[in-house]
Amino acid sequence: MKRTNFMTLILLGTLLSSIAFGQVYLSNETLITSDRSMLESSLKFSPVGQDSFEFEYEKSPGKAFLLSAIVPGAGEFYAGAKLRALAFVGVEVFSWAMYLNRKGKGDDLEKAYKIFADDYWDFANWMFYSNTNDRCGPEGSHHLYISYTVGDLEQEFVVDKDFPYDSLMVFVNGGIGVLEPIRTRDYYENIGKYDQFACGWGDYYDNHNIGGELVTDTVFVTPRRNNYLGQRKDSNDALKMATNFATVIMFNHLISAFHAQIAAKNYSLEAEKVSWHVGIVTDVRQKNPFRGLSLSVAF
Repeated sequence: MKRTNFMTLILLGTLLSSIAFGQVYLSNETLITSDRSMLESSLKFSPVGQDSFEFEYEKSPGKAFLLSAIVPGAGEFYAGAKLRALAFVGVEVFSWAMYLNRKGKGDDLEKAYKIFADDYWDFANWMFYSNTNDRCGPEGSHHLYISYTVGDLEQEFVVDKDFPYDSLMVFVNGGIGVLEPIRTRDYYENIGKYDQFACGWGDYYDNHNIGGELVTDTVFVTPRRNNYLGQRKDSNDALKMATNFATVIMFNHLISAFHAQIAAKNYSLEAEKVSWHVGIVTDVRQKNPFRGLSLSVAF
């Protein structure tokens, strides 16, 4: 009986010790696991270990402006607006091609009508027939510059309503010296534009002689004068068109320059930075806690 009681006491002691030990062990395990989880959570993606590298791709508005001011489209290309750069280049090439074409055509027509005028408008005719028509001659509102040459002596003067032009007839009829109009731009404009100079055209007599008498109160546009006016109009139209394309070229440079400046500024605001962020990845549950790097890119 005593022996049985003794064995029971030993068994109870062992069980109690085991239970007490187990409670302590479980309690310690729970604490360790909780601490470990918190540590892992804080260290797995550690912000302390991050590095940051920033690369700036900024375009200079001033440089873009200057490039397009020199060559339209160059600033846009530099700023990254390549399609708009192509548009400005296209306008520039087309405008220059049309300018050179119209300028060349206008200059050729101008040379042609000047040759025509030199052949078919004559100062002597103008002076001679001015007495036969009230609307033709120096009495009008416009004038001619005349060069008078005798030997080595040359003198220039103006033939207008205040000049005693009758005295010039002495030189014209007598052949004393040489009288030549000074062929300025105004000269070539006036002899075709104004009736005052109509009687200088070579076909004036044929077209104003009616029944053997010259018409004294009417000035007709003769075929040669009409031909001359048509040549001048064609030349002036071509040169005016060339001027229009020159204006387009100028504005294309200005618009492209300002547009390139704006494009460069927009590029800087919208795409000036690309950020790369690198972080250290750790895991303390592993024998080697360093597990790698994390990479993120922000545009």
